[in-house]
Amino acid sequence: MEKLRRMLESEEGSETLNPVQRDTYVRLARYTQKLRVTMDSNGEDISGRLCRKQVWLIEAMTRRLLQLRLEKAQRTHSKNSLPEEEAIVNSRIEALKNQERFVRAVVDGHPSFFSLAQKKHVKRTVTVRLLKPVGEIMGTDLRRYGPFDVHDVARVPAGNAELMVENSEAVLVQGAGHQE
Repeated sequence: MEKLRRMLESEEGSETLNPVQRDTYVRLARYTQKLRVTMDSNGEDISGRLCRKQVWLIEAMTRRLLQLRLEKAQRTHSKNSLPEEEAIVNSRIEALKNQERFVRAVVDGHPSFFSLAQKKHVKRTVTVRLLKPVGEIMGTDLRRYGPFDVHDVARVPAGNAELMVENSEAVLVQGAGHQE
C-alpha cells in the first residue's frame, strides 16, 4: 500500500512518465487476491472490514495511477510505459481512428461504411460466464445458443451478451473478445 501511494505521488508530481517495475500491476493483483481471500474467510469481523477498506483504497489509487500514466504515455510516447499500459493506449488510439472514420463517412457521404460496421458488430462474439440458468436463445447472428446452466462459459454474439449482462444472467469474461 505504501509503495503504491509513493508511486502515485511521484506520478502526480512529474510531467514525464516515471519508470516503474515491470510487474507492478501483477504484484498489486496478487496482493488484492490475498486480501480477498482474507475478506471471504473472515466475513464481517474487523479484519474482513479492514481488508475490504484496503481493497477499496488500492482500487482508487490504481485507477488514478493508471489514468495519469495513460495520459502521459499517450501524450509523450514514453519508453517507461508498461506493456499493459501500451495495450490500453493503442486501443484508445484505435478508437480515435474509428471515430474519425465514422465522421469522415458522414462528411464524405459513404453510407456503405455504416452497413459494413453493423455487419461487423453482429458477427462479433464475446465470452460470458452464466450466473443463472438461461434457455436456448436466438443470437443476433440468427444462430441458436444454449441452453445454459449456472457457471457455464459460452461465446455468444456481443448484442446478446449485453442483454444477458443487463439482466444479471451473465458476466463478461475479461480479455476474451473475439472477431469471427
